[in-house]
Amino acid sequence: MADRVSHVVWDWNGTLFDDLDCSVGVAKRLVAEFGLPGIADAAHYRSHFRFPIVDYYAHLGFDTSPGGNFAAAASRYVELYREASAACRLHADTEETLAALHGAGVRQVVISASMQSHLDAQMAPFGLHRWLDGAHGLDNIYAASKEHLARRWIADEGVDPRRVLFVGDSEHDFEIADAVGAACVLVGNGHHAPEHLRGLGVPVLDDLTGVVDLLRR
Repeated sequence: MADRVSHVVWDWNGTLFDDLDCSVGVAKRLVAEFGLPGIADAAHYRSHFRFPIVDYYAHLGFDTSPGGNFAAAASRYVELYREASAACRLHADTEETLAALHGAGVRQVVISASMQSHLDAQMAPFGLHRWLDGAHGLDNIYAASKEHLARRWIADEGVDPRRVLFVGDSEHDFEIADAVGAACVLVGNGHHAPEHLRGLGVPVLDDLTGVVDLLRR
């Protein structure tokens, strides 16, 4: 892999940005406010989490039909999450990993299902522009898919997708990489349980330093 990867596409939430515990806490508060069954712990949360986010909400018991409470719940989640996530930090090995890949000449970008303005605000304190070529998010809060962002970036960059490695923490990251013909590795310390990710047939790493090790092989 090391001799053919020219670009790495990073997911943000749960992959570089360590917001799992924050998200679990916010989800617990959200379902309580809407009178739905509680989320017991992180393992329970991870078993429910999925893309598109509307399916995740449906699995939690929200009404996602026209006129249902999904839009109100999603808006409230974002409100609660923005406040709570201000205390979140990067995964411990994020900066080390980005710096190592940058030093090796690998170009890097973030493509996220977060709304662009939220993504920009979360990333701003960390100075990651030192190693990244950009960060691309959605124009809404509903996180349906980021595949169109990935396809647009590949077209704009003019890069062969076979030389791109997607790194994320969810099945959606795998689905996008597969759809565009790129390679994928996943990390098991984010929003999807590692047991689930291992069933997808791609490497599942314990942490981000494994990406560097993989590319050095």
